[in-house]
Amino acid sequence: MDNIQKYIAELQSTLNELPVKQIQMVIDTLHKTRLSGKQIFVMGNGGSASTASHFVCDLSKNTRHEGWPSFRVIGLADNIASLTAYANDEGFQNIFSQQIANLIEPGDVSIGISTSGNSMNVINAIELARRVDATTIGFTGFDGGKLGSIVDINVQVKSDCIEQIEDIHLMLEHLICKTLREEAKQRSLNNDWFYTFSKEFAAQLDLRELLRRILQLTLEGVGAASGSIMVLNKEGNVIEGALAYGGKIQLQGAQQFAEVVERGLAGWVLANRQAALVTNTREDPRWLRRSWEENQLTRSAVSVPLISNDRVVGVLTLVNPEIEHFTKDDVSMLTAIAVCMSLANLAI
Repeated sequence: MDNIQKYIAELQSTLNELPVKQIQMVIDTLHKTRLSGKQIFVMGNGGSASTASHFVCDLSKNTRHEGWPSFRVIGLADNIASLTAYANDEGFQNIFSQQIANLIEPGDVSIGISTSGNSMNVINAIELARRVDATTIGFTGFDGGKLGSIVDINVQVKSDCIEQIEDIHLMLEHLICKTLREEAKQRSLNNDWFYTFSKEFAAQLDLRELLRRILQLTLEGVGAASGSIMVLNKEGNVIEGALAYGGKIQLQGAQQFAEVVERGLAGWVLANRQAALVTNTREDPRWLRRSWEENQLTRSAVSVPLISNDRVVGVLTLVNPEIEHFTKDDVSMLTAIAVCMSLANLAI
């Protein structure tokens, strides 16, 4: 009985010391990764291999929500043929790094689970991920080991009991996946227009009508006063677009967007393949100021890329006459919609 009570008491004490800030950083990172369509790799040895497999299952299945993109997650401890082949031919220390060598890209996420923080196969894979500018996350115990010192985010369980460290690592993956699922659900419930958009998008309208409706619904959804959406072909040239201004939405040809693509915010989004949140257009060099803006007060803007098959196929930009009007939640919702659009109709 004493051993039982001691184990529970120690577990409770360790839980009270968990790094909440780092856990939230993991949740925020994975949420962003979901919206950007980047890959997530998860790895570990022994009991941590089981936790890695469990994490992959929950992240891919239990976070799903209608209208939101699913996680692109790969478990590196699950393919026994690959594991034994690399171990036999190239050494056990390379079983994870060799699996991701030809897959991992900038912006992807690599998660290493190691109670000691000193598992060389995990460390080698994380170091490779760092070299390609992927985000790295560690789940460690004890003093964090080398893994804890090299990852971008280290969730360290401050315990020297390996069983309790593994207990808490599994609990953390459950907590993270549950939070990600509930965040998607809550953000959707807070935006009734999101469901309206999903239904209309599913109707498979023709491209011009689809652009018009996307612009109209997103303007209403985030309270924007004006905006634009453009679609690009495989050569990166604008082939179609729509512009909303003064309460009207008009279809526009490629020429009307040329200057914005060359020197404006949409051009920056295209070049950097990431969303932009501009709280004050007068203070942000990415904003292309026109002559008619000289007498106008500051504004705010948000712009998101539409990416399909690793190619930017368009840009959606919304503007409001007030500074700091748009929030990170608006960026998240618009990015989710952009992913939804990109995966189907706008893949030119």
